[in-house]
Amino acid sequence: MMVSNRALINLARAASTRSYAPYSGFAVGAALLTRTGEVFTGCNLESVSYGLTLCAERVALGNAVAAGFRDFLRLALVADCSPPPTPCGACRQMLYELAPCLEVISGNWHKEVASYRLSELLPGPFTGSGLHKKTPPLPPVETWNLPLTVRPIGYVKNRYPEPGAVPKNYKELLSRVIIEGDFVEGLYRIEEERKIIIIGYLHQAKEYNLLQRRRGEGELYGVFVCRSPRRPNSISHTVVDLISREGATLTVRGLDLINGTPVLDIKSVYPPGIDLGTGKCST
Repeated sequence: MMVSNRALINLARAASTRSYAPYSGFAVGAALLTRTGEVFTGCNLESVSYGLTLCAERVALGNAVAAGFRDFLRLALVADCSPPPTPCGACRQMLYELAPCLEVISGNWHKEVASYRLSELLPGPFTGSGLHKKTPPLPPVETWNLPLTVRPIGYVKNRYPEPGAVPKNYKELLSRVIIEGDFVEGLYRIEEERKIIIIGYLHQAKEYNLLQRRRGEGELYGVFVCRSPRRPNSISHTVVDLISREGATLTVRGLDLINGTPVLDIKSVYPPGIDLGTGKCST
């Protein structure tokens, strides 16, 4: 699936809201697209010692490289200025190191958009071709325990602003799940399902305990035997009734997530008697 320029700009704009810019007040967000469709975001991080400031582009690039990616197609950059911003010289050089053919899409909060090739912005880059390079062999390491990066496919919309506001009879109530435009095709024929699984990210959950008391019980259990939102990874898994679909909007019954919860995935529920390997009835 190819991420559209519009979606990339929206991600960069969202990233700019996390900017730390107490000195300039100039918030910048960046979204970097890999060749295989992953997106990594970054925002500018200022320092009172101005030379230590990190630009949004380099933060996004660092996030992507740390996650194991080094092949990039496009970078979106958003700030509240007109004309839209372009990367500074240091960012252009760093981006050129890994993506000399990168497309840079600049946008602002007024829907102005401009597009450049990195080679246009940096016509005479330093390539390091004259350096004598010696790359030492890397020791074998296990990479399974590195932090993961996921991209939400949509969000929850209902009347519950915080976890304590979810009513006890939520299983009888309706919520909506809004799917982001680039992922709408993934809903094809979902209306044929009676029940679906909503996998969400509990964005307001803070900290966790490995031992907790299950709801309604006084005894301690490990967190992996509980449904508490206070988990090492704040991921929820809820089976809901699918009431209807209208375009990118799903109406569901029985969702225990609050308004604005990021949705990470949606899965179907196989009825009893279905072989999970073949998808066929086992009787």
